[in-house]
Amino acid sequence: MDNSFAFQALSQPWWVALVVCAVIAAGVCVVMLMRYERRLVPRNVGATLLTIRGAILVLLLLVCLQPVLSWTISRSQKGRFVVAIDVSQSMLTQDEHGSVGEKLRWARALGMIGNAEINARLDRWIAADREGREFEWVTPDEEPDPERRAELAAIRQEHVAEVVTAMDGISRREMLETLLTKTARPLLDGLRDVVDVDLILFAGEAESVAPEVVVASLAEPSSGLLTQSSDLSSALKRSAADSEGSPLLGVILMTDGRDNSVNDPLAQATRLGLTGIPVYPMQFGSERRPKDLSIASLDYPQTAFKDDKILLRASVNLSGYENQPIDVELLRAGQPPESRRVVAIGSTGTVDFQLDASEVGRKEYILRVPPQEGETRPDNNEKSFAMTVVDDTVRVLLVEGEARWEFRFIDNAFTRDERVDIEKVVFDQPYLGILDETFFPRRLNLPADPADLEHSPFATPDVVILGDISPQQMSGDAFKLIDRFVAESGGTLVIVAGKRSMPLAWRSPELEQLLPVRNLVPVNAAGESGRKAPTERGFHLRLTPEGEGESFLQFDPDPVANRQIWQHLPGFTWGLVGEAKPGATPLAYAFGPDDIPSLNDERAGAVIVHQYYGFGQVLWIGVDSTWRWRHRAGDKYHHRFWGQLGRWAARNKSSAGNEFVRFGPLRTDIAYGEDAVISARWTQPYLRQFPQLSSKAEIYRLGNDDERELFTTIDLTASPQRPLFHEGRAVSLPAGRYRVKLVVQGADPRVSGLEAPLYVQERTTLELSDLSANHELLAQIANSSKGELFYPDQVDQMLKKITDPLRTTSFREEVELWNHWSMMVALFGLLFVEWVLRKLNGLP
Repeated sequence: MDNSFAFQALSQPWWVALVVCAVIAAGVCVVMLMRYERRLVPRNVGATLLTIRGAILVLLLLVCLQPVLSWTISRSQKGRFVVAIDVSQSMLTQDEHGSVGEKLRWARALGMIGNAEINARLDRWIAADREGREFEWVTPDEEPDPERRAELAAIRQEHVAEVVTAMDGISRREMLETLLTKTARPLLDGLRDVVDVDLILFAGEAESVAPEVVVASLAEPSSGLLTQSSDLSSALKRSAADSEGSPLLGVILMTDGRDNSVNDPLAQATRLGLTGIPVYPMQFGSERRPKDLSIASLDYPQTAFKDDKILLRASVNLSGYENQPIDVELLRAGQPPESRRVVAIGSTGTVDFQLDASEVGRKEYILRVPPQEGETRPDNNEKSFAMTVVDDTVRVLLVEGEARWEFRFIDNAFTRDERVDIEKVVFDQPYLGILDETFFPRRLNLPADPADLEHSPFATPDVVILGDISPQQMSGDAFKLIDRFVAESGGTLVIVAGKRSMPLAWRSPELEQLLPVRNLVPVNAAGESGRKAPTERGFHLRLTPEGEGESFLQFDPDPVANRQIWQHLPGFTWGLVGEAKPGATPLAYAFGPDDIPSLNDERAGAVIVHQYYGFGQVLWIGVDSTWRWRHRAGDKYHHRFWGQLGRWAARNKSSAGNEFVRFGPLRTDIAYGEDAVISARWTQPYLRQFPQLSSKAEIYRLGNDDERELFTTIDLTASPQRPLFHEGRAVSLPAGRYRVKLVVQGADPRVSGLEAPLYVQERTTLELSDLSANHELLAQIANSSKGELFYPDQVDQMLKKITDPLRTTSFREEVELWNHWSMMVALFGLLFVEWVLRKLNGLP
């Protein structure tokens, strides 16, 4: 503690001089008064009065000089590190295919080889292995005699061979467990000597674990961790989320670097780095790809229309089998297997199958690669998947102000789709009078009654797409009908931004309610940005995590590949960017090449936004040029986007329900480990009639003969943001077929009994499609967070990074003595005593 005492007034000499003069003058007056009072009172009383009055003058002098007492307090607090441990299935790999140098690193980490005398020699061999050079087993400096050098080299080579062979039976997870708890100096003990330690296990999800049960948890991870996948972001988010206890100084990420989630671990690592929390990845596993065959990804529609031409495109990893003929089999119950030969491109290959869509119903398949000799892991050679065939057509109403480029390409995409029935209205179009009528209809035949939805153009469509329409072209009554089309009949409204009118020129309360965005601001890519190449021009769209899960925004089944496609799509030179309303979900947001993503950007800079509205839904698209996606790609992305959007919209209108409620899972097909979100969307009049309504969802699991067994029951509760929605979540449903039944209490019993299907598939991930350690990703995570990448044999070097974990917090406190209550008490106390003495002795 550092104390100091100072007079603030000394910084103003004129004030000090004035105060001193005043006190001297007051002292002279006190002395003169004392000489007068001596004739009236005894000497001891006069001396006491003089002392008191002198003390009063001293206090007044101190008050005027403004004394301040200050001190500095320093507090040291022990820091905290989070150790995040990967328990995904890839960590069970035994890296027999690893190089000699890699195995030497692992053996040294486990204490099987190495000491202070030979570590430099091991480093030399490891470096030679990484650089592809021959090992120099014995240097001339160690042994000048060639014969003796050859004998010593043979001994060392034999010893290394024994160590390498011993490493072949150790999995990555076993190595990690030994490093944590069983070496001569376990990592956990070394960390606890200097910091507090929190442990997190992660795979597809993350959860905290107590140190005393970490070994048991590593041996048998809980099912909630979803070990079939790897999500590095889940570990980093969980590390940052726990703010209790001592300050977080860093994260140690013990993993092989495999990540097959839809999240971006680099963005999360960057956020940690900006808050002063470095990430120290520790890499386990070989960077070499093993000799292995695996199904990497499947590209197929989950829902298709009857008689559609459905193509399954599978990507197959051929590591170690690049020059061999490999056949892939498609299996379906009751039918003979189909076989196709993989078309190899390097270490990957593709194979296509035509899926049968001639019959309505659910089709379940298995795609497998027969195991080959020498495979590292044959348990990743097959994937199951399912497809639902429905007999339906998407009905689209496309309404535009004029035939702008966006209208032409959307019209072309839907017109060429055999499963889409499209009607078009263009209000403003050239007409020479040669034909009896314009090429497109140019008016909406609205009924006289704005509440008559049945006889309006909005009675039959599944989806209505509104373009750049002005208030002069379409009346406000049309939006009243559109409001009913969405809220009551469960339709989908897509609003595409327009430069002229939509929606900034409108003052319609119905449109204002329907729009899922607010505070719209035009964005123009002017100047040099607008003159760049299409892929570099303007701003781009980046999907939010919710957007990456939407089917109509998926251009590739692999989340990583889909994210890369969106990043490299041509940019936009104009758009309307807005803030997503409460209850709305941003699916894509504007993103510049130099921007750092944040959660605020997702909502404040939203471009594609989804919102449920009554029984239906509204989609806002804040750009007017999705046709730019055709640059050097033709119809590949543009037609796929609008085709998928149409089918996505049609499924919403065909969900189970009646005039009071729409009921069912938000997604009928989910992967194991995903939450099944069950929703009941009620009409407002019905909820007003039955304010005490409560609802549940009974989930029945179906057997082979469609026998049903009640699996679980979940409560459906309303949220303050969306009171018409009652939602619940079923967590960790096993793979299989289900029926979800609505049960209602406190209302008309006729709404009970609605049922909807739910299918839970085995999780299709890339967890076992590539078993090599992802060194590049781990290095990027370390750099993004201002951390450092380590190997298992570098524990001591890692611990040196944590040599000063104490966080010292210093703060300064001060007391203004001249303004303190004690000074006032002392001053007025002396004045009171002086007054009492005077009165007791008869003085005035």
